[in-house]
Amino acid sequence: MPLICLIFWHFLSSPLEASGPVVLKNDREAKTYYSSPSDLKASQKASKDMESSILLSTFEEALSDSVPENICSFDLLDTYERNLKKINPSFNELEGALIHNRSLNAYDDTVTRILLMAQKVRSHRLTLPAPEELTIIPNTKPFQDAVKIISGFKRKERDLCLDDQYRNLLKEILKLDKSIKPVHFKTLFHETYQKKLISTDTYTFLEGAREHDLLSLNLTLKSYLKKINNLRLQYPLKDADEKSSFVTQEAPKLALSRRQHLLSQYTDLQIIIMGDVIKKLRTRLESPKAEILVYDRQNAIETIPLDPMERFRLAIKLLRKETTLLSTNTYFSGRSPDYMDLIVASYELGIVPASELEELSSIEEIWNPKRTFWQKADVWIRSLSSVATISLPPPFGFLPAMALVVIEMTAGKNSNNTNDPTVLF
Repeated sequence: MPLICLIFWHFLSSPLEASGPVVLKNDREAKTYYSSPSDLKASQKASKDMESSILLSTFEEALSDSVPENICSFDLLDTYERNLKKINPSFNELEGALIHNRSLNAYDDTVTRILLMAQKVRSHRLTLPAPEELTIIPNTKPFQDAVKIISGFKRKERDLCLDDQYRNLLKEILKLDKSIKPVHFKTLFHETYQKKLISTDTYTFLEGAREHDLLSLNLTLKSYLKKINNLRLQYPLKDADEKSSFVTQEAPKLALSRRQHLLSQYTDLQIIIMGDVIKKLRTRLESPKAEILVYDRQNAIETIPLDPMERFRLAIKLLRKETTLLSTNTYFSGRSPDYMDLIVASYELGIVPASELEELSSIEEIWNPKRTFWQKADVWIRSLSSVATISLPPPFGFLPAMALVVIEMTAGKNSNNTNDPTVLF
């Protein structure tokens, strides 16, 4: 799809969150990232204190009270907890209930992450800091103004969710003076509270949001819902039952799944642009014919056909070029997505099916950073027989082609024989 069409669609779809029921049901993940022993223990404890069906139905009931344009994780959890306590006043396992509902596919891992963060902030226990824990802040007008801004913070303001209110608060403070750093917030919150300019409840929330790094999510329930709805509108899922366990595997060094990383770090428009790169790669690899036309001033005077290997190399070179160019794209602001971001984005849009992602998972040794280029290449060659079962055109097919890209990107070497005069690409 031409970029201009994508941009035009993006602006048309911006009010999409209006009207209609809120649907959070998981539609892309075969497993859950929240399957550690501690997660399972919390889930089992919640389902022991309250029937599984009640945990789920009570959540769905709370969700039915939400509307897309105003959905808020904090409000949703307030309603959910209140309804659970009507059934069992001693119930105190909300975190486990949220993980349990995820196991029942009430929502996906990204929603789970948003809800668990909100619950951590909601359940934060306030401990007043010792003097040595506080940062000395200058008695200047910007810092005095920061205290005034904090004093005006309310636990409920208009139709804003608490996460948006907290985000707006920090933005206002940081605008005052560049010398105000995140490290100062603990002291600023404490000083505002000591002056009795905010209530204990407000101070507890601000400290909980700061301590648990609420802003690290990059997503609210409202922005997540809008993003997913926009993607599904533009790229309807061909198979609503198709799910992948590959996208729920942990992204290296990020402490979250690959799909969580994609949805939290990229906008819907960026995801579509990234998916389009893989879509073009696939089209080139599946094309039965590619030629170079040489022109004089008016007409083509020579046609140079490319053999399968040359078509393969051309497709890979174009992939590298287009991936690099993404960093210069206005909508990426200098950021260049890596190979895995492109693959997960293409799965999110249905360009790469789950079956191929699972094959890709089986050769994951390929991008082990501790292996040398030739060790990775050896894994790739030995794995070729398994990935070749997918019916794609020669010389290697889509997944082995992507595996070769990974070898070269992670090993920092190039396997093309550039000294061979018979090789065009």
